[in-house]
Amino acid sequence: MYKQKGLTMMSWMVVLAFLGVVAVSALNIIPSYLNFFSARSILNGLETDSAIKGKTPSQIKTMIAKRFGSNSLHKIMKKKPIKLRSRSSSDGGGVKVTLHYEDRGRIVGNLYYVTVFDHEVELIP
Repeated sequence: MYKQKGLTMMSWMVVLAFLGVVAVSALNIIPSYLNFFSARSILNGLETDSAIKGKTPSQIKTMIAKRFGSNSLHKIMKKKPIKLRSRSSSDGGGVKVTLHYEDRGRIVGNLYYVTVFDHEVELIP
């Protein structure tokens, strides 16, 4: 009697279809993560930037927008994800910068993805 070894043609088709769906999903979602990691590194860089000292929240927001623009993060800036709040002097002063970024996109047909990212940075004078 002959024993089958390995997968049948139909099994290979199922495995390849599954891998195809995963690959297409990854190709659509990975840019969203890369954009967030770039935005997060820009905000983290503000903590050690000496140019921030003495700036108003609106000036800081303009600086962030310029840095996002130079890193081709225009898609993020269109959604106005940056919120700045001045902290009271009893809390140590400074500005709290919050990034709330949500990205949506089509994977295939009527299948969509949603990614939500949050990050906070405290800028102390």
